Amino acid sequence: MDGAARDIFVISDLHIGDGGARDNFEAGKKTSQLRAFLDHVGSEGGELFILGDLFELWQMNLSLLFVKRRALLDQLAALRLVYVPGNHDVDLVHFIETDLLNHPFFACMRAPFTRELGGKRFRFCHGHETDPFNAGDEPGFGRMFSILAGVAEDENGSPHLKGGESVEDVLEKFGDSILTIWKRTVATMSQRVTERDPSPSGALTPAQNPDRLGEHVVGVRAELDTGAYDVAVLGHTHKAGSIGDWYFNSGSWAGPLNSFLRISPDGHVRYLEWKDGRAVERAMPLVLPDAEPERARAAKKSPVAAALAAARTIFPKPTRPERSRWILIAQGALALSVGAGALMISVGQGSSAGWRLLVLAFAAYALADGALSLVGALREPPIRRLLSRVRGVASLLLGLVVLRRGDVVEMFVVLVGFFAFISGALRVAASIVLKGMVESRWLFVVGVGSTLTGLVLLFLPASAVPLKFVLAGYLCYYGAGELLAGVFGQRLPRAAAVRPSA
Repeated sequence: MDGAARDIFVISDLHIGDGGARDNFEAGKKTSQLRAFLDHVGSEGGELFILGDLFELWQMNLSLLFVKRRALLDQLAALRLVYVPGNHDVDLVHFIETDLLNHPFFACMRAPFTRELGGKRFRFCHGHETDPFNAGDEPGFGRMFSILAGVAEDENGSPHLKGGESVEDVLEKFGDSILTIWKRTVATMSQRVTERDPSPSGALTPAQNPDRLGEHVVGVRAELDTGAYDVAVLGHTHKAGSIGDWYFNSGSWAGPLNSFLRISPDGHVRYLEWKDGRAVERAMPLVLPDAEPERARAAKKSPVAAALAAARTIFPKPTRPERSRWILIAQGALALSVGAGALMISVGQGSSAGWRLLVLAFAAYALADGALSLVGALREPPIRRLLSRVRGVASLLLGLVVLRRGDVVEMFVVLVGFFAFISGALRVAASIVLKGMVESRWLFVVGVGSTLTGLVLLFLPASAVPLKFVLAGYLCYYGAGELLAGVFGQRLPRAAAVRPSA
């Protein structure tokens, strides 16, 4: 059998983790299924090609993952195997053809390669190599997005929400919608729309942002047209299927399906799924890059509605309304008192002592506000706890930086402007999270006003006197809004309250 031609089994995009809260593969109970599939490949005498993203190294510690997955590595190493790293496990690329990783599995790693089957040159690769935003081995926005999603999964305790949705998928929908709203706002303000917008959303992988599937296919076709090969076999997009007789995608094991390709020595490609302990052949799906995903159409039609829907999914209603109410009241009273006090400080020409006092007052406010946010996060549900912690840490950092560099007017304007903008955006998000606990329109109004104030400060000439009045007005407005939200916000009915033991 050693000299005989063998069928090739192709899989990709498993995104195997270390078994922790971020591990989608383990959450889907895929390990036993994969090991049964590997036994099947061995019994069929086939070769196994793993075309990238076998490991989820964008969210996992590499050494811990390999230690936890030692048994799987042993089983893989016993097969006739070729492993081509993808963009999620690109950190392994520079180990190819070295002896730095001693486990025999890593001796099977290699760069994308070509093999002749049935008189055609088949190119085996992951697929990110022709993706303009993910080629190479440098971390991009896609990896940064995965890191943020990993933090949310840690807070949630699972990669899936209670309703079964993936945390990463819901965050991606929310992010796409917010970016769409932002781009439309900028376009409206500038009265023009650029033909090409190199926004962060463009840097997501096609698996994270299906709108980019067409760009990926165009890149593959352009390379094929150079005459380097005749057929491309790859993964990367998580969308299994074919385009004509030149593009074949093995799909993914990270979702509900366990898809793979089986290629005979004469070059015939079949599509199969591993289900209930056996290989089930299916009709080859068609990859249609020009078909706009339903999610993208919905976001373009109403990005605000899409963002709200995603926010309602990932941000559960809190179960302790009274604690959040008192935190809001305290933060509102703090902002209002500092804002009123700022009006009494003289920062006219030559009054360096007055300017210093204003800077110290705002720094103290930011530090106290951050501490209140962290205290308020202690007993919140996971995602709301993350939101409060982000705001708290940001406020504390702002206070420390203002203490150190706030004496420079230009620096102070930029710091406060960004703080107002980000705080406003978080309050708008909180108005969605707190719906049903307080009258959410109060927080929405506060957030919008804060966001607009941030923009005014960022575009305001760096002058102490007008800055004092804008800052005082902002703090008074912000504080009054939070007081109204805390004092007059609608309480949950007693019957709806959830006790900790429930």
